[in-house]
Amino acid sequence: MNAFHELIKKAAPIMAAVQSLFLYVVAFSTVGYYVDKKFKTFPILFIILLFAGLSIGFFQLYTMGKKGSR
Repeated sequence: MNAFHELIKKAAPIMAAVQSLFLYVVAFSTVGYYVDKKFKTFPILFIILLFAGLSIGFFQLYTMGKKGSR
């Protein structure tokens, strides 16, 4: 295996964690935006779900990091 493959192999868990953080934030924010738009309560649910997505994403990042340090 060459050096590039070794680098990708080591970076894969980090890339997956960042991707899931991004996915949670975008998904929850989008749902919050459209629900707020429907009920005309913008930005209440948008902000709540944005922080929920951030919390879930960072928690998952934390647990992935904790598993990697073992």
